[in-house]
Amino acid sequence: MKLPFVQPKMMGDMIRRQIRAVLYRDSVSTTAELAQSTGISFPTISKTLDEMNDQGEVVLTGLGASSGGRRPKQYRLNADHMTGLAVALEKDYSSYAVLNYVGEVIGREKLPGVLHDGPERLTEQIATFVQRYPHLRALTLGVPGAVNNGRVFHIPDYEKFKNLDFKGLYEERFSLRVQAENDMNATVLGYHDRSGDDQNRSLVYLYLGQNGPGAGIMVNGDVVRGSSFFSGEVSFLPLYDSRNFFQAVQELSSAQNGKERRAKLIDAMSRLVAVFTATLNPHSVLFCSTDLTERDLADVRKGSASYVPADNLPSLLVRDWEEDYFHGLNQLTIRTMLGLGID
Repeated sequence: MKLPFVQPKMMGDMIRRQIRAVLYRDSVSTTAELAQSTGISFPTISKTLDEMNDQGEVVLTGLGASSGGRRPKQYRLNADHMTGLAVALEKDYSSYAVLNYVGEVIGREKLPGVLHDGPERLTEQIATFVQRYPHLRALTLGVPGAVNNGRVFHIPDYEKFKNLDFKGLYEERFSLRVQAENDMNATVLGYHDRSGDDQNRSLVYLYLGQNGPGAGIMVNGDVVRGSSFFSGEVSFLPLYDSRNFFQAVQELSSAQNGKERRAKLIDAMSRLVAVFTATLNPHSVLFCSTDLTERDLADVRKGSASYVPADNLPSLLVRDWEEDYFHGLNQLTIRTMLGLGID
């Protein structure tokens, strides 16, 4: 059988990506350690490192310990080689984080929200960072809506952004590597990375949010986006005879007192957990700490157990949504800079 021809440039790019991944993970490595970690020959790694060093992508940090012969050279990624910008678009604000090539946050700023203003205002904000950071090469946008290959096609209440191709617009406008991601997909990815959770675990991350309820779903370490990238839009789930989940959440504000509101919230969340238990059967369901407290979890579990057998229920956890979300956006930005993809 004739094997497909792999162009030398493609092979070289693949080798560089593997080197970047190891150096990002381990911070510092020798040529021999990189060869062992990647399975690529020592001469090829050595030659590629020399090229990356000449181009300023990696730097020689010193010499490692000797095992009897010449002390090996140690390399790390050059933190100043490239920067990336992670943007969280929220109802009342836009949060910006600037990261260097080793993933450190070197700048953070919160600016007025742009979702009601439109893309022109967002472009103005991004332009200020492009001017301020000449080595900016990657841009990640977290969007409260359904996104398909950089285009948002479902973003309730923000008509000015509906069907906007973030990727096409900003790659052409600023010559950056651009990705746009649903906010809850970024959040579940951020939690997974921060927690060091087992790669084979399934997770559901629920958030009521300023822009309506949403969920991030992960199976075997991969974010589930669905056949039309509509996965996680839990607002539409018909959990009641005449109401969907979003309508049930909206009714919470009309509750006569805090006790009634809490009872309705617990009931809605219990039904949602039961739905995911009976369909996905995840290992864990995560809630935002602004939606539920640790005390609420026992009542949600009890409520869910009235719909599905308790032995099948997932573990229930309360998380800091903002920290997980921003970490996910940062990780997506770092992977873009390193050329490692987004999953």
